Amino acid sequence: MNQKRAHLIIHGFALLHAGLCIACHYIGIPDSLILTLATMAMVIILCLEESLSIEFTAITIVLANILGFILGNIGASIIGINPLSTFITTEILGWGLLLLVKLLKPARVDRRVFWKENIGWLVASVVIVFGLRVAIDIIFSSSSLGIGSRSVRLVAEVGAFGLLLLIFFVLQMRNQMELEREKSKNLEKTLQLYRAETSRYKEKFVVHLNNQIVPVHVKEIAYFYAEKKSTFLVTRSGASQPLDYSLDALESQLDPRLFFRISRSCIMALGSIDSIAKVPGSRLELSLCSGIPSTTDLTVSRARVGAFLNWFES
Repeated sequence: MNQKRAHLIIHGFALLHAGLCIACHYIGIPDSLILTLATMAMVIILCLEESLSIEFTAITIVLANILGFILGNIGASIIGINPLSTFITTEILGWGLLLLVKLLKPARVDRRVFWKENIGWLVASVVIVFGLRVAIDIIFSSSSLGIGSRSVRLVAEVGAFGLLLLIFFVLQMRNQMELEREKSKNLEKTLQLYRAETSRYKEKFVVHLNNQIVPVHVKEIAYFYAEKKSTFLVTRSGASQPLDYSLDALESQLDPRLFFRISRSCIMALGSIDSIAKVPGSRLELSLCSGIPSTTDLTVSRARVGAFLNWFES
């Protein structure tokens, strides 16, 4: 929120509080409930302007009522002019809220999501806080507690709203834990999908050497190439072995994040490429890492250059 808008909201509500205080005095009615509604309205508007979560907004509503009641009583005792003390209290609450947001850096939410999914919680928070304030007013207006009634009410109000604040805080922590559990579940689902996706691709090939069958892991393979209707794999150590697969069949069995078919006759492993050079004809020529032999043409065909560069850079 920009400073100009913050000034307008906070100063406007401070003047509104002072005006309501004066109006209630001349009409002859208590101002506590009306000022409570005005304070909650200011807090809600500020929280919406900052795109804060419903949980943080609810906690702030309760906290503002506790501090507002304490500061209002202290101000009235010191200054003795209720409209002025109310104005100062509102200013303190408004700027204090913005300072709290700046220090704590709470999570932001989309405003449309706030209104769509959380308006019920916001209404419930306002009703609970206002209902508690009404109950306290009724209890103390109908009791004869004598000289200590003002201080007793202060203790009772702070205690009641403090308990409500604790409840909202517990709900916030519970909600945060549920969000963390949900994130953990989503992460586990993502890992499961990843495992399911990667399990579709071969992890090793077997080659026949004389009378032996030798497994070759895909991590050891530098590239595959076809020559005279035969297919070969070349390992990073330089060994070339025949395979009973066509390049078309191999392409569907290899992880596309690790292997790319650079031409009709060659499938290249990502980890075996050392450098790339541009050659005439809008093609690319690959240089292999040290120790890997180039037993076939390692030129990326012109039609595959764009897709190859996207694959190589991703």
